[in-house]
Amino acid sequence: MISDGLILLVVGMVVVFLFLFLLTVLISLMSKIFSGHALREERQIAEAEAEKRRKKNEKKKKTSSSPHAADDAGRITAVISAAMHTHLSRS
Repeated sequence: MISDGLILLVVGMVVVFLFLFLLTVLISLMSKIFSGHALREERQIAEAEAEKRRKKNEKKKKTSSSPHAADDAGRITAVISAAMHTHLSRS
């Protein structure tokens, strides 16, 4: 009876060990197979982000070169201040 339990214990542990070993081998194999694809995808993402940054910088240069940019900020501040003053005076 005890020997049957020990045999079952050993068989179970061997099955689990073999499963984990097979899982490790398959994951390593898949990593080697798909590494080229992952590198290409990372490169495409990096290029897309660089393009976005370049466009954003160009847009920022166009808007900052406007002579009225500082004037617009002052107007916005004045409008917000007036709105707050009106709201607070009604309360």
